[in-house]
Amino acid sequence: MRRKRILKNIFLVLMGSIITFTFINWFRLLSHKEHKANIYLPHPIAKEKILITSAGQSTDTYIIKNMANELMLHNYFMPKAESLDLETVRSIVVVVGYSAIGEILNDSSYEGEVNRVNKFIQSVKDVDMPIIMVYIGSRERRNTKTDYLLKMVGQASSFIISTHDGNYDEFISSIAREKDIPLSLVGDIQEIKAPFASLYR
Repeated sequence: MRRKRILKNIFLVLMGSIITFTFINWFRLLSHKEHKANIYLPHPIAKEKILITSAGQSTDTYIIKNMANELMLHNYFMPKAESLDLETVRSIVVVVGYSAIGEILNDSSYEGEVNRVNKFIQSVKDVDMPIIMVYIGSRERRNTKTDYLLKMVGQASSFIISTHDGNYDEFISSIAREKDIPLSLVGDIQEIKAPFASLYR
């Protein structure tokens, strides 16, 4: 009887140790993921002059342009930037978000926009210039057209910034993981300023 009690106690201690060890590693893993998904760079990775453009013609591009101005970052605003526009700039910010209204206002089509963005990204890669992808739309504004643009731009990016809500299904973080791209997730639009500024200063 005593031997059974001793063996039972040993078993319970071992099980407790295993459970504790599992929880510790689980929390470490979560902490690592959180760190990887909320990066504020200690050193800049991009340089001014910045070309701010759109992928999808959402008005979110204007928000990022205003933010760059508030941070006093030297930038050029070209919602429909093309290869020739790269001559005077040193980094690219692509604000992703499909907008049917923006499409009409900018006299474009979705197919035309995809073709333009694809050619533009290839030209940026050819000159080895950093691309910063920004997505500040909510989950309600995510759709197949926006997701296609997110994947196209995201896979070519040097850094990605998104809101948590925009990444509700981890679609954006999965792009970052797949290509080992630093990702910063923020609570709202105003919180983008800190990681955005850290890219340049």
